[in-house]
Amino acid sequence: MKRFITGLILIFLLFITAACSDEESFSIDQVAINAQIAEDGVIHVQELFTYTFQGSYEGMTRTIDSDVSNFNAYLAEGNDPSISTDRLEALEVEEEDGAYLIYSDSADETKKVVYSYQVEGSVKKFADVAELEYAFFDESNETDLNNVEITIQPPSMNVTENTHYFLHEDETGNITAAENGIQYTNSVLHAGENSVIRFIFPAEQLNNMELDNDKEMEEVILAEEHDLAERKENLEVNMEKAVPIIFVLLVATVTAAIILLIIHPNRYRGDKSQDKMLRLLEKTDPLFVKYLHGYLQLPHDSFISALFSLKQRGIVSLEEVPSKIKEEDNTFRFTWVKEDARVDMADSYLKAWLFTENDRRGDYFLLETLIDHKDEPDEVKEEKAEQFQTNFDKWSGLVKGKEGFQGFRHTFKGFALFSIPLIVSSFGLFYYFTTIDTLSPTEQWAMPAVLGVMAVIALLFSRNKWVLTGYYFLALMMSAVGFTMTNAVILTLIFYFVSLISILIVPEYYWNKDIKRLKYAMKTAYSLFKNKHYPIGSDQSKIERRLEYAIILGTGKYYAEQLGEGEDFSHLKAINPLLYNPVYAATAFSTNNLILYTDAAASSGSSNTASPTGGGGAGAF
Repeated sequence: MKRFITGLILIFLLFITAACSDEESFSIDQVAINAQIAEDGVIHVQELFTYTFQGSYEGMTRTIDSDVSNFNAYLAEGNDPSISTDRLEALEVEEEDGAYLIYSDSADETKKVVYSYQVEGSVKKFADVAELEYAFFDESNETDLNNVEITIQPPSMNVTENTHYFLHEDETGNITAAENGIQYTNSVLHAGENSVIRFIFPAEQLNNMELDNDKEMEEVILAEEHDLAERKENLEVNMEKAVPIIFVLLVATVTAAIILLIIHPNRYRGDKSQDKMLRLLEKTDPLFVKYLHGYLQLPHDSFISALFSLKQRGIVSLEEVPSKIKEEDNTFRFTWVKEDARVDMADSYLKAWLFTENDRRGDYFLLETLIDHKDEPDEVKEEKAEQFQTNFDKWSGLVKGKEGFQGFRHTFKGFALFSIPLIVSSFGLFYYFTTIDTLSPTEQWAMPAVLGVMAVIALLFSRNKWVLTGYYFLALMMSAVGFTMTNAVILTLIFYFVSLISILIVPEYYWNKDIKRLKYAMKTAYSLFKNKHYPIGSDQSKIERRLEYAIILGTGKYYAEQLGEGEDFSHLKAINPLLYNPVYAATAFSTNNLILYTDAAASSGSSNTASPTGGGGAGAF
């Protein structure tokens, strides 16, 4: 009986295993391509793919990144890619986003499919020779291709002494002369690998094609290929020569950055008494604190700090009131109570912008009027967003134009003395790699030209971190994509990254003495708020002001929780509305929860143009 039960369990497990292993997959077991170049330069291509399907599929895909016409697909038998398609069964083909979808239901079977098409614009004709530089498959291919065989035939169908062929970016493939052309073979062309064939043959074979360039190019092309082969042979040795230099640059960069941070005049070295720091913060205008906290920028919620500033000056009052939009919900009301107050242009504009409602108590503003409500139509939201942005831009411009909001930081000369040598050395390394790596002639001049322009701009704006970040980002991307990934290149990428981080952490400016002191006070307060160690005291008005500063510094939640752990303020709704429910108040004014109207994101589109140099891949769906 036990054996019987054990047998049933084993059979059950076998069924489960079989069910779990029944996953859909496919493979491309063989690819045979015949490409015939006609006398007019058009390439007539026939491809024979052998697929093996496990599971059910609707069809196959083929992408070709060149100027293709007359793409057709057929079911076939045999292994000849040049077979006549006259009697073959045609398959339905659709083109979608640059890919061809070939419909042919398949289920647990092996299938052969022929693709035929013409390629225009990929053959160039010069005075003495013609050139085809083409990739049938490149890094966009997502499927391993087994037993690949590609035959390219010139118009004369033979190979002469003026016929030359080269294989680029392909370490596993092999290219040889064949009876009527050249032949590329590869046992496995892995997904994501590029294989570029460069084929040179006499121009006189293209009788029906006009010249692209009336210049003799055979010797130029052979010199290019000789130089490329020489650089490939000496690549490892030349790369290793740069390694000691890169190590020196790395050590020098890190050392210089540390020294600059130590001696930087931005460091506050004065009295760091906690009580003095907190008193300094609490007597500083909330809007100015927000401005400094935002690195001299005013985010959209900065008007809250301006309202806190008016409240502390006794110009506006604050209270929690029932919402006019949502039943059983509350919002905060700011009322302009001191009509004869002397205010500047920014405060006057803020009043005209926000305090648009009026009752017997005076002009007032409800916080909920600027909050994005989900139930509103998109058109209404977009209109309100535009109005908000227009008013905010005018108001923030007036704020930044205030006398006390400018002229309190100075240029740190040491930053430029640090950034300029880094730019020069980083570009020097980049240029060196373009002279030794296996790049094409176009890449050899185009890559340093592009980065060189950016380097010149970076030198001209050697104190602008945005420009410097763009330069190093471009250097990182071009090096990672363009160069052979050797130890020297990896170290160079690390050097670029370390240089970028160093540039970002070393301040390009330093503050005057008073601002340095205030910045340190803000840092001290932020830490105390965050760790719930900020003093509370017994003066309720002072506690409420401290909660306002906590909200401005982005730590309102923590201080509110600290207050909630102590005295009960629920009886202070009218006198100190922020203390009535401090957690609710901190949440209501928090940037993480205050969803304001902002400009609707503009939609954008892009289009791709096929390259005449080929490339692409194959798959199934």
